[in-house]
Amino acid sequence: MNSKGQLIITDLIVYIIILTIIFSMLVYTINNINNNQVMTLNNYESNQLVETILDTLVKTEGTPANWDTITENNIKTIGLRENSTSSMISYDKLIKLKNNNYLLTNMFPEGTCYSLIMYPKNNPTNITYIAGNHTLDNNKSIYSKEADIILDFGYNIFRISDNDVNNKCPYNHENKNGSWSCKPLEINNAQLGNGIFYIVTRNNVRYILTNSYNQEVMDEVENTKNINNNLKTLLSNDNDTIYIHINTNKNNTYIIYDTKNRHNYLNYILDPEIYKLRLTIAT
Repeated sequence: MNSKGQLIITDLIVYIIILTIIFSMLVYTINNINNNQVMTLNNYESNQLVETILDTLVKTEGTPANWDTITENNIKTIGLRENSTSSMISYDKLIKLKNNNYLLTNMFPEGTCYSLIMYPKNNPTNITYIAGNHTLDNNKSIYSKEADIILDFGYNIFRISDNDVNNKCPYNHENKNGSWSCKPLEINNAQLGNGIFYIVTRNNVRYILTNSYNQEVMDEVENTKNINNNLKTLLSNDNDTIYIHINTNKNNTYIIYDTKNRHNYLNYILDPEIYKLRLTIAT
């Protein structure tokens, strides 16, 4: 073979090598683009999943609304709101989920690793694990979203400022002395047996309890006070209208009826603590 033929063959080999390299680069680029598109789609779907589930938890009551009191077979979705008219999170529902954290698993695609935690906004290290895994695989993609929440501890709350204009104070406090706030409550023995009435206030104040027989009990309260014994003293019959007269600012004082033995959280009535609820998934 002469030198001209060898040159042609050499050029052809070089040409084939160049084409192979170009083709390989093209295939790699296409695959990389496709992978990026898939990754972008997965990122979007994962972020949407976290956002949707967290919104369901903090913005709905769940289905049915009383899911925390019924059998698990009848639960359709988990929501933590106290009720449709409140933006607060039910402490009862939160504890129900914490004690049965598998209830949340059905809201995720099969095989999804997740973690739901709660902590005080001003104390991020004080973490309470609510559901899912305590730790997630760092080798996976992590997606997280959080929301501010305030807890409703299930108290019946009576504001002293919620006076009924048709119920006049028997001591005529509304006309005699503007520093007194008065409120009538219908009290019965069953209530006193099933729960505790408290006065919750910011200041050290005097109060008077009176019944429909003009009997009275006078005392003082600083911050919180159990008034069940006072009420029992005044309850001659099974039920009566008890007037509560408090020498304080209306906006700083509440009557609380607690049926769940949660006296440790009474201060949150005056100063609600903001918590963070954080949902994290790994895919």
